[in-house]
Amino acid sequence: MKLIINADDFGLTRGVNLGIIEACHQGVVRSATVMAGMPATEHAAELARQTPALRTGIHLRLTAGAPMASNVSSLLGDDYHLQKQAAFWANTAMVSAEIERELRAQIDSLIALGFQLTHIDGHHHCHTHPLVAPVVEQLSYEYRLPVRPCLQPVVYQNTRLSFTDKFYGDDLKVESLLDIVKAAREETDVLEVMCHPALVDEPLSQISNYSLPRTRELAILTDSDLPDELTRLGVSLADYSHISFPRT
Repeated sequence: MKLIINADDFGLTRGVNLGIIEACHQGVVRSATVMAGMPATEHAAELARQTPALRTGIHLRLTAGAPMASNVSSLLGDDYHLQKQAAFWANTAMVSAEIERELRAQIDSLIALGFQLTHIDGHHHCHTHPLVAPVVEQLSYEYRLPVRPCLQPVVYQNTRLSFTDKFYGDDLKVESLLDIVKAAREETDVLEVMCHPALVDEPLSQISNYSLPRTRELAILTDSDLPDELTRLGVSLADYSHISFPRT
């Protein structure tokens, strides 16, 4: 089985960026997804250029930060920023054309920064919202980018791709990750494990209620014994460039 360990939130803060790069240089992370238009996005682009081993997709955001497109009022909260998570999931009035305009602006901005995107996922899994998913599917075909399969496994060119968000929380340890891998290795060809490594900085502490556990994730992902344990299980590290588009 191939294992994609994808670090979310690249670009959120400089501390997040540095944690992800450390998890690549010293650990098992080979894939990350970038948040466009955030305070540390350009810093992430600079680090990515210096880290060819790290492949990057886009972490679409509709629940955090300022919009990148104009005339997207159905996506905004009272503060003229993108709506908060609870409001987003309850919103049944988002306009498809506005969703497309915003997401396209995010994708194009990362391409302009030099990112060679490998795939699509979403902050807070926003890409799975019933009004957003059809737009994301359209964009995935236009840009020829596979999409994180949050809801159920999908098949790309005879390769079964599965996803788990179980590597998350306050009580993680190396065995937590190994148990996830063991449970999946007979069920799929490629497994993506979502992770959130970071060096916690003040900006992260101010905007995220999941900050300190990120340091624990980083410690696990850079554990010196982990690569050998994965090899023993017959697992090889991969990224989304190993997924051939489109779906079959």
